[in-house]
Amino acid sequence: MIVGVGRIPQKLLEELRKLIDDSNIYLYPEFFDDKRCLVNKRYIKYIERLLEERKRVIVALWPDYLYDDVYGLCSYSVVWIFPLHSLSEADRLPHCIDVLGIPGTASLRDYSLPSFVKLARELGLDMWWLGANRREIPIAIELGFWGLDVNTGSTGLPYARIRDPSFARYFASFLKRVANNELRARQRVLLEWI
Repeated sequence: MIVGVGRIPQKLLEELRKLIDDSNIYLYPEFFDDKRCLVNKRYIKYIERLLEERKRVIVALWPDYLYDDVYGLCSYSVVWIFPLHSLSEADRLPHCIDVLGIPGTASLRDYSLPSFVKLARELGLDMWWLGANRREIPIAIELGFWGLDVNTGSTGLPYARIRDPSFARYFASFLKRVANNELRARQRVLLEWI
């Protein structure tokens, strides 16, 4: 499974780069996501940062609720993930979208997980879990998601522990376990995940 880590504090990114040598783990900017810019709809700033790093970007998050390619994003040679907030958005996907992303926060989508999986398969697109937490990671693995992105909170550790100098080693180990599909849960039925 591909695991992405978006923009996080530079010091932590530098530590992770020293600790991780795994082709399935993309650290910012290889996985390009700047949540602060996207949440505030600062698309120009997002695109400027993307342009600065364009030679290193492999997978990028398409800006939320942007259906027309007014900024020429489709001309960039990256794998685009479209964050799907409503099933009706599927009719308006830009032509260059490779992957459908399901927001990990249920309040940011108006559909169920089975509906998302069905739609992605009908469209022939890969699936990506946006902002997966520790409970959602096994679900994504079992359902055959191509990838997911995590942040420091995805580990389930209290924020005080994240500030600990040893956190980078723990987070690197966590990322490797996710990339190698080692975070499986007990056998469940799909209804338990809804």
